[in-house]
Amino acid sequence: MKKLINMAWTKSEFRENYSKLAGIYDPGMWLYRGIGLRIERYRQTAVNALLLKPGDTVIDLGCGTGLNFSYLHDAVGEGGRIIGVDLTPAMLDQAKRKVTKAGWNNVNLVEADMSRYSFPANANGVLATLSLATIPDYENVIARAARELSVGTAIAEFDLQWPDNWPKWLAHFAALLNRPADAILKYFDAVETRTVYFGAGVICSGIVPQSEQ
Repeated sequence: MKKLINMAWTKSEFRENYSKLAGIYDPGMWLYRGIGLRIERYRQTAVNALLLKPGDTVIDLGCGTGLNFSYLHDAVGEGGRIIGVDLTPAMLDQAKRKVTKAGWNNVNLVEADMSRYSFPANANGVLATLSLATIPDYENVIARAARELSVGTAIAEFDLQWPDNWPKWLAHFAALLNRPADAILKYFDAVETRTVYFGAGVICSGIVPQSEQ
């Protein structure tokens, strides 16, 4: 897979644009469903790849409005811990409403740039859905996760990507050019990758290798 030129939003642009989208982000998921992307199923598949157990701690990178939380809560139970990390306060406000409505007492929301977020060594899993491919320094995030997390900790991501067999001149959204799965393959062991929706989506998982510690 070739590394392509990145033209993704700057962090200030990202925060500004997602602040505007926060209130309509969840209803906007119907757009994905309308073109046949089974977003909920892909989120669940990514969570399943983490092999979480009741009582585990899991980090949701770029958690947005908390659309992964129900799947993660089912996996780690009331005794587990979910840490939602996002750059945009307005998205975290939506996530907080979701957490309060559900009555979950084991969710911690962190306003942070995932590029600078320090991974807790006791985490059992890291999830990223529709988030890593939106940042230009995604490889640094993945490399740091491999260094800072404990051996055997799992990572899983679901992202959109530009399929290998689609002409690059048709690409208008730079996020679709990023390939976080390539970086996971580079820094993690036992990597499993599954493409979905004719190659326009990818679900990838791996575990922290001994050599990175």
